[in-house]
Amino acid sequence: MKKDEELLYHLVQEINDAIYSMDSHFIKLHQNLVTDELSPKQIILLDFIEKNSQVTIGQIASYSNITSSAVGQLVSKLEEQQYVIRSINPENRREIFVSLDTLGIKYFEREEEIKRFIISKYYSKLELSEVVELKKIIQKLNQIVIKEGIIDELNDHHLRKGEI
Repeated sequence: MKKDEELLYHLVQEINDAIYSMDSHFIKLHQNLVTDELSPKQIILLDFIEKNSQVTIGQIASYSNITSSAVGQLVSKLEEQQYVIRSINPENRREIFVSLDTLGIKYFEREEEIKRFIISKYYSKLELSEVVELKKIIQKLNQIVIKEGIIDELNDHHLRKGEI
């Protein structure tokens, strides 16, 4: 059984190395095509807003695991730069909605163009059946990770080693 575990380790390491290499290439490509000077926290915030259309400061704070005050500062900076806009919830006037503004919308339009470029330049060189199989495998692995819970796994691993 040890031999299979060792083989699995090496195979996964090779997969991780290949993914890291691709991601590094895609990040460099992305940096050359996008001129926005956004921090990683700002990008995560914009992604959350884009995926959910209209969100509250509290929802962003909960998602980001940071205080509402810190979110307010991030939103203020992005609002000054016209990436997001705040509006009052007409049903609850104490609640503020945050949604994408002009530059936020343009940012995601460029993101879409970059995704399409990457797909046409790289993924299109694979057979469609290979892309379908790759999608199935990655989704299956993702479901395993979500089901098992990575934090629980780390704690269990450290417990077995007597580190916690």
